[in-house]
Amino acid sequence: MKKKDLAKPIHSFKFVVTEDDLPSRADKFLAKKMPWRSRTFFQKMIDSGEVAANGKKCRRGKYLSVGETVTVDVSNYQQEFTPSNSISIDKIYEDDDVLVVNKTPGVIVHPAGRHLYNTLMNTVHSEYAESDYRPRLVHRLDKDTSGVLVLAKNEVARSELARQIENRLVTKNYLALAHGVFSNRAGEIELPIGQGNYSHIRLKQEISEEGLYAKSIYEVLASAPCVRGFPTGLSFVKVRLITGRTHQIRLHLSGIGHPIIADKLYGREDKCCLEDIKIETQLLHAWKFGCRHPATGKEIEFIAPLPQEFSDCVRKLFNPLFRCSDV
Repeated sequence: MKKKDLAKPIHSFKFVVTEDDLPSRADKFLAKKMPWRSRTFFQKMIDSGEVAANGKKCRRGKYLSVGETVTVDVSNYQQEFTPSNSISIDKIYEDDDVLVVNKTPGVIVHPAGRHLYNTLMNTVHSEYAESDYRPRLVHRLDKDTSGVLVLAKNEVARSELARQIENRLVTKNYLALAHGVFSNRAGEIELPIGQGNYSHIRLKQEISEEGLYAKSIYEVLASAPCVRGFPTGLSFVKVRLITGRTHQIRLHLSGIGHPIIADKLYGREDKCCLEDIKIETQLLHAWKFGCRHPATGKEIEFIAPLPQEFSDCVRKLFNPLFRCSDV
């Protein structure tokens, strides 16, 4: 199947039904795949003939089968197309198989919901417009999370990196600035994560006994028990992901009473100040990503330096000579 060129206007979305999606009616299936819209919205789209299954107009009550391709025509709900030229690509590494970038906090990675354009992937596809294969994501980062983001430059590399991620053969280390002073300097967090059922924010997750197994390993690098404006103090934490659930680190740290500062979904504030530093995005950074090179099999590791705002906070709290390489 030809992959979507994100340097051009987006008029439709396609999804292939798998066993994990069933049993499901078309409207429920689409509401799960595109959670920024409601089931009622998709029922109206189905009734107006804007949804097709294997090329034929879909009925609202249709139950889907494995292997069916569901196409959603979004032409009537399209925002005006604008070429992406305001986002710079900060490249950490590149060869014939992989592209590794240092994502800026506040940048949306991939078109989703109402944000179809002016994302990092729109810019990547625009830069590689003359290539036979547009670079594809092998993992994702939240809008406000910064750091290492790995893309594949051919299908063999994408498939191999996806296999490594699925089999937990990659290492992902993050840095975070969290509320409070931890009682233990290191530990493991095993709290299952599932879809939030009682939030109007459709992408929000929650700690749930019915959720999927999730494990994180943390190490406290430094603590500051007395910080003006933060009555419980602050801690600089390194977290290694064992599993990779949506919002896992944010939920796990919040779940043990140490939410990341300025985390709008799971924290205590939308934004805050550390003396003269204004913090408007969560201070969570994808610091290191380790894997085997998809072509050579050689072990490789990519490192992204902390963003300026995050680095300034750490230096002010703990060490004016701090460097990311010191961790």
